Amino acid sequence: MKRWYGRFEAIATGREHTMPSDNYVDEVYAFFMNCYHLKDWIKHDCAARVAAETVEQFVNSRAELRQCADICNSVKHLRLTRPTRTGTQPQVTGQEIKLGLGKQRRISIQLNIQTSDGEVNAFELATKCVHAWEEFIASRLEGAKS
Repeated sequence: MKRWYGRFEAIATGREHTMPSDNYVDEVYAFFMNCYHLKDWIKHDCAARVAAETVEQFVNSRAELRQCADICNSVKHLRLTRPTRTGTQPQVTGQEIKLGLGKQRRISIQLNIQTSDGEVNAFELATKCVHAWEEFIASRLEGAKS
């Protein structure tokens, strides 16, 4: 998840432009998919010793992780037919692309996502998701291994 977050950060802050712009947006969605599915890794990691219900309760208790889940599932399935964790289907509502055409071509992309809590910057949401997982790991997993 953190490797995908690093890629997302580079896209949000500006990186060398080496591929079609849609590929960068795909990497943003890949972050949300990997971030949400970290819960499955934790549930199946025998060393973690955390009950599946505990992980699901944590995801459901955090607005940013519920939003992450809905983004992940909307990308995966195109159209959600079951109720979402937030009650709405997130939609990309804004995309700002900046290109630097100097010696080294650079690109940065900002995405906004309409969520149940209003419009949010996708990278800010991603940062909140990473912090939530870091909190969970610090409080539940690192203490369990000691």
